[in-house]
Amino acid sequence: MDNKGVFDTLNDALFAQMDKLQSIDPRDKDAMDQCIAQSDAVSKLAGNIINNATTAINMMKFRAMESGIDKALVNAPKMLGDGR
Repeated sequence: MDNKGVFDTLNDALFAQMDKLQSIDPRDKDAMDQCIAQSDAVSKLAGNIINNATTAINMMKFRAMESGIDKALVNAPKMLGDGR
């Protein structure tokens, strides 16, 4: 993965898949079925990535709350592109 954040990369992939789906001739049933199946897989993977990030954020919030750390001072997980 390049220097972009995970969610920038994810966003690019989702829009690329949407563009691909929109570019297929709807009369080409085989190509449409294949692209829809690929879109479903991309969507499921995106959901897993988002759920993973949500879990990381919730854990970060829990640790901050338990240790009394000001939430504004806590760095975001690397997967969110904070990079600190």
